[in-house]
Amino acid sequence: MRRLEDRLFVAAVVLGSALALAPLAHALAVTLYNGLSTMASAGLGFFVNPPPTPYSASLGGVAPALVGSLLLLALALPPSALLGLLLAVFTNEFPGSRAAALVEVGARAFASVPTVILSMVAYSLIVVPTRRYSALAGAFALTAASLPYSYTAFSSALRMVPEMYREAAYSIGMSRWATVWEVIVPIARRGIASGVLMTLARTLGETAALLFAVGALRYVVPLNPLGPVDALPLLIFDYALSPYKLFHEVAWGAAALLLIVSLVLFALSKAVVKGVRL
Repeated sequence: MRRLEDRLFVAAVVLGSALALAPLAHALAVTLYNGLSTMASAGLGFFVNPPPTPYSASLGGVAPALVGSLLLLALALPPSALLGLLLAVFTNEFPGSRAAALVEVGARAFASVPTVILSMVAYSLIVVPTRRYSALAGAFALTAASLPYSYTAFSSALRMVPEMYREAAYSIGMSRWATVWEVIVPIARRGIASGVLMTLARTLGETAALLFAVGALRYVVPLNPLGPVDALPLLIFDYALSPYKLFHEVAWGAAALLLIVSLVLFALSKAVVKGVRL
């Protein structure tokens, strides 16, 4: 009887999990099928050509949005990762202080703020004074959106380091900050690297934070960080809502590209974490 109950319970868990994951699996399959079909039809031109007009004869590509996303990533990831690491080190070193508690509460609260509000803040603080959309404004919004996630990842990585390493460093006369930067952080480097990869994926896929900040320079490859740019999530958002079939195909291709990059980054982060040895 117990074996029967155990098997029934396992079957119920498997069935429930399959039902819960079925919509996600369907969405992934449809995105990859339609997107890879678009990329196969466009060939390498999908990565080097500008997007089509509504009456173009060819599919075109996503080069301006792709370069814009990379530019935004280059501007937003370093400050997000650096600030997240510094805050994580601070709360790990002074866990009982009021400032550390404030950082913890602030990170959790900030993570729940709709990112479209961050885009409006970037619009007010940067776009309005400079009178132009820019990659800098978009990077500001992306940094604010991804900072809580980088902080959480780095904080978890630092807290996984056993206390015995700190005690060993103190026993040979190392100072607190020498212990942090020469012992604790190097030991937690795999977890930190995983956090950087997940922050990168978060930054690359963000849409709402860019709505009022970057200006969507759609047909010119952006090179100026102080000028308007486009991004893959914005292109997907705009083209998916358009009435043109050609735009829909480009949106599918861009969505599949983002999905593949995100899956690769997730797999890399899991591989990095799996290799942790403390």
